[in-house]
Amino acid sequence: MIGLDRPLRPSWIYETLKMIEVGEKPSIYNEPFEDIAKELVGKEGKRKIRTIIFRSFIYSLQEGRGTIQSNIFIEWSKNKSLEELKLLFFWKILIDYEVARFIIKKIDICVDSSNSLSVALLSKKLVQEYGDRDVVKRSLRSFLATLDHFGFLSQIDKKNYNLFDKATLSNEQLRDFLILYTEAFLRSKVVDIKNIEPEFFFFFQPADLPGVAKKYNGIDWEYIRGANRNQLILRNERKTLWSDLHS
Repeated sequence: MIGLDRPLRPSWIYETLKMIEVGEKPSIYNEPFEDIAKELVGKEGKRKIRTIIFRSFIYSLQEGRGTIQSNIFIEWSKNKSLEELKLLFFWKILIDYEVARFIIKKIDICVDSSNSLSVALLSKKLVQEYGDRDVVKRSLRSFLATLDHFGFLSQIDKKNYNLFDKATLSNEQLRDFLILYTEAFLRSKVVDIKNIEPEFFFFFQPADLPGVAKKYNGIDWEYIRGANRNQLILRNERKTLWSDLHS
């Protein structure tokens, strides 16, 4: 299980993608990133954050690392606001980091009726099941801070967090999620909407996936319903998340 070494802010991801030009070498953005992550002190911390961002939003969507190739996140950053993209950034982090999904599973059983979350209890549950104290504890600190930066919870003190009320997702957000999940997580054109990991929706109100599937049927996908399946097949003519792979 790969650890999540550093907390992420959505603004860091957004501003990094906005400044990127397709065809350039990634290394030319090392110095400009210093001005983006102004909240960080020290070159090593900034380097690690930059590595995480490039790994998830550049390298995982292309072959090779010589030059930056076009992908939908780069295009979105030129045309959409941070608020429009924030949830897609968060879902991509969950797709890329199994440890983040693992932590959410344990948050679900550790949060009390008042939406209070004990870090000590959560850490104990994680270590009991996974066993690697260093990876889990380091990732836990980073991921809780990431959740704070993304607006899902707030830190009360060093030992406790408070979860905010669950947000409602729009039809457009659910459509974008289903495409992202299918192509980037499943690496497929087909998804059964009844078998999506619940961790992706933990911080949100129950989603009407069949309703969204019907709404965009014939536009973004073909919706196939049967006794034992509720499948979406992404349309071949729609543009994939990246320009050259799997098209």
